[in-house]
Amino acid sequence: MRQSLSAFIGLRFLLAKSKNRFISFISMSSMLGIAVGIMVLTIILSAMNGFERELTQRLLSVVPHAEMSAVKPPMLNWRQQIEQATDHRKVEAGAPYIKLNALIMQGADLKGLDLIGVLPEFEQQVSSLKKYVSKAAWQSLTANNGAIILGQGIIKDLGLSIGDKVFLMLPPAHYQGRLKALKSVSFTLAGAFKFGGQLDYSQAYIHLSDAQKINDYPQGVDGVRLKLTNVFNAQEIIRDVAIKTDEPLYISDWSRSQGHLYNDIVMVKFITYLVLVLVIGVASFNIVSTLVMAVQDKESEIAILITMGLTQGRVMRIFIIQGMLNALLGCVLGSLSGYIISVNLSAVMNWFEQTFSIQFLSGDVYFIDFLPTQFQWQDLMLLVLSTLLISFVATLYPARKAATIEPAQVLGQ
Repeated sequence: MRQSLSAFIGLRFLLAKSKNRFISFISMSSMLGIAVGIMVLTIILSAMNGFERELTQRLLSVVPHAEMSAVKPPMLNWRQQIEQATDHRKVEAGAPYIKLNALIMQGADLKGLDLIGVLPEFEQQVSSLKKYVSKAAWQSLTANNGAIILGQGIIKDLGLSIGDKVFLMLPPAHYQGRLKALKSVSFTLAGAFKFGGQLDYSQAYIHLSDAQKINDYPQGVDGVRLKLTNVFNAQEIIRDVAIKTDEPLYISDWSRSQGHLYNDIVMVKFITYLVLVLVIGVASFNIVSTLVMAVQDKESEIAILITMGLTQGRVMRIFIIQGMLNALLGCVLGSLSGYIISVNLSAVMNWFEQTFSIQFLSGDVYFIDFLPTQFQWQDLMLLVLSTLLISFVATLYPARKAATIEPAQVLGQ
C-alpha cells in the first residue's frame, strides 16, 4: 500500500478538477503536443523507411551494386574475374558488360543514352531487368540478333513502337578525343522497360555480342557487374574484392551514381530525430509549467501530507508520476494514431491524389510514383522511450520544488 500511495495521489491530482482552469488547459496541451509530435514523426519515419525499401528492392535491383572495369579494355579474363569475385562471401553473382555512349535518332530528334551490352544468362543473376521486360523481348536478346530494349520514357518521347528500326550514332571504337566521323548502327526495338525516374530516359540494353562488334572487341568486355549481399556496405566489399585481383582495375559502386537518393533519406531521418528532440522539448516545457502551477495550486494539500509523515521522496514521486502519466497518455494517443496512419499512408495519399487530381510524386522524376510506407516498431519504441526520458527530466524541477514546501509557512497563512 505504501508503495502505491504516491501513484494513487498523483493520479488523483491529475484527474481532480483544478481551481485554476488554465492549469487543466496547459496539461491537456502538453499531452496533445506529445501525441501530435509522436504521430507526425512516426509517419515521417515510416515514409523514409518505405523509400529506403523501394530504393533497395526496385532501383538497386536493376542498378549494379558494384562494378570492376579494366584499366586498358578489353578485359579478356572476365570469367576468371567473376569466379574470383564470387569467392568473396558477400558477393552473390557477377556478369560481364560493355557500356557505350550513344545518340538515338528519330527524325530530327536526338537523345543521349547509355547503351549497355549484356549476356542475358549472366545479367539475370545480378539484376531484376528480366522482371521489367516482356518474355518475348528478353528472349530476343540473342547473339547478333540486332535487338534493343529501350526505356519507356525514350519510347514515349520519340513516338516509337515495338518492331521499329532504331538508329544510333556512336563514337568510333577506341575514340581518343580526336574529331572523327560518328558510327551509325541500327537495331530493332524488341521491348521496353519501366524502372521509374531518369533510368527510363537514359538507358538501353543490347546483347553483348552486338556491343563487342560495335567496340571491335573480338572476345573481351569493359568489365564485370557484381551483385552484393549488403548493398549499403558496397564500398568496403568492392574494395576487398579488388585488392585480391591480379591486375589493376577501376572500381565503382552504386553510391556514385545513385547514392544521392540514399543520402537524402539518411539526412531526412537525421533531421527527423532532431525535430523529435525539439518537439518533445517544447511539450516538456508545458509539463514543467503544468506541474509548477499544480504545485502552487496544491500547496495546502502537500503541506498536510507532509505533516502526516509523507517523506520528501514520496512527495517528489507524486508529481513525477503525475507528469509521467500525462506524457504516457500523449505517447499512447500519438502511437495509436501514428501507427494507423502509417500503415495506411499509401492508400491515404492515393485517395488524396484521386480526389483532388494532384500527383505528389511523378514517375518521370522519381524512381517511384507513389508514397511508400514501412512501419517499424523499433522506430516507435525509440520515439516513445525518448519522449518518456525527456518528460521524466522535465518533472524533476517541479517535483523537487513540491518536496521542499514548508508546512508551517503554508498552513500558517
